[in-house]
Amino acid sequence: MSAFDIFVALLKYCSPPVVFMFLGIWLALHYQEKLQKWSVVFWKFIRIFWKKAERKIISNDIEGRVNEFTKSLEKEMANFQPIGVQIQWVEESESPSAFFSDDKLIIRMRGHRDQNKNFVYASMVFISKAILTKAKKYISKTQKESVDLFIGKKLFEKEKPQVIGRFFEDFFSPRMESGKIAELIEKYNIIDKAGLFFPLLVQELTFLGEKVFWHRRNDRIIVEVTNFISFLEDYANREIGEVELPQNFEGIYSRCGIMIVARAYKRELGNISPYTDYINGLIEKRIDTVYIIGPAFETNVKFIDQIVGQVEQEGSLKKYAEPRRYKAKIMINGERQAINSYLLVLRNPDAVRYFDEEYQKEFIEPSLNE
Repeated sequence: MSAFDIFVALLKYCSPPVVFMFLGIWLALHYQEKLQKWSVVFWKFIRIFWKKAERKIISNDIEGRVNEFTKSLEKEMANFQPIGVQIQWVEESESPSAFFSDDKLIIRMRGHRDQNKNFVYASMVFISKAILTKAKKYISKTQKESVDLFIGKKLFEKEKPQVIGRFFEDFFSPRMESGKIAELIEKYNIIDKAGLFFPLLVQELTFLGEKVFWHRRNDRIIVEVTNFISFLEDYANREIGEVELPQNFEGIYSRCGIMIVARAYKRELGNISPYTDYINGLIEKRIDTVYIIGPAFETNVKFIDQIVGQVEQEGSLKKYAEPRRYKAKIMINGERQAINSYLLVLRNPDAVRYFDEEYQKEFIEPSLNE
């Protein structure tokens, strides 16, 4: 039954005040972020009579836009759990701070006359502390800063383009002085054009952050994340039909594999065994997640679904979420063109989260020495 049908039924059996009460509750539950943004108009009116409403306008604007952005990531990543933000104002004599409480990041900050500055600084504090929090204990400082900058750029472009100038002046341009950060930002930009920044790169970093290792060997994890980013960049830059590039990626610490299903001659033969054998080999190595990528035309989708059906029947991997269809800009005759792409994630529902000494020596250390 649709929301409209429910509304009509309530009008039929309930009094108007009860109907509008239920309508208000439904709107608050389903459109909290949008209502918070719309409330800015109300507070601007109140400001005419009450000067303190100025801060309420700014905090609601920040909270509504940031919360709506993180909510939108639920469509980008499987089973993503958004964290909200709440702004609390402090006086000059008090120290700014940020802490988590009730699934929200509370940011205590001093107000600035420049509202764009308030929005940019609060958003960047939120991104640095609330997105990929657990993964950041494993990756390098350069990787952390570059991911935060790129996500910030995506947030401001989507939610409040008028603050881009302030973001570039205070954050983006100064950090781009670092050649390493600039190089990573360019890689993310290319990966994002292929539609894989959030649903694959950030998704896998999220899984990585959930793990606890007996012996972390941070430098090796950093190298693996670097190789992972480079693989995705090569995939995003490939020409259709190019066969020289590696078609698969196998992680060691991230425990993931990526398989590209795009070669026409293999699909036309209808033989799924090479793909299922490859995935079963990953299962034997205790790989937890396999990302399968390919064009979204129906014959290829059916071929991928056949592969997945066989793997689910034989092995321990299951669909992690519904397949994702998305627009990807890939290289065709030297130019980027938008095509429909297909991404399916297989994951072990009993994925190991703590890698003790025995497990790590049996399944991780040997891979490092191959």
